[in-house]
Amino acid sequence: MKYPYNTRYEPPFPTVQVVLHNNEESVQTTSLLALLDTGSDGTLIPITFLQEILAPALTDTRIRSHWGEWRSVQLFVVDIELGDLKLPNIFVVGDEQGDEVILGRNILTGSRLWI
Repeated sequence: MKYPYNTRYEPPFPTVQVVLHNNEESVQTTSLLALLDTGSDGTLIPITFLQEILAPALTDTRIRSHWGEWRSVQLFVVDIELGDLKLPNIFVVGDEQGDEVILGRNILTGSRLWI
């Protein structure tokens, strides 16, 4: 699949529309713009979207940002829908600081996004 670069970003950034699902509660988000970031090890979701679908928190952990600082975060599990592709039980970081969905390598290398 090919994804266009979004020119709202400087430099332009590849983006895709996603929907987050919590199948246990039968709830989902509206379509959300997500950045495809091959430099991010994991997927980060703003905590407000996770709270909206009552996503189950699994554990607390720490991550290191691209700036080098460590911070405490919670891991959640959600299903992520990208077009006709649905990825079940994906571990994501609940991001309390950011406001953008960032799809990291845990999704990009484990799915058919690059076919």
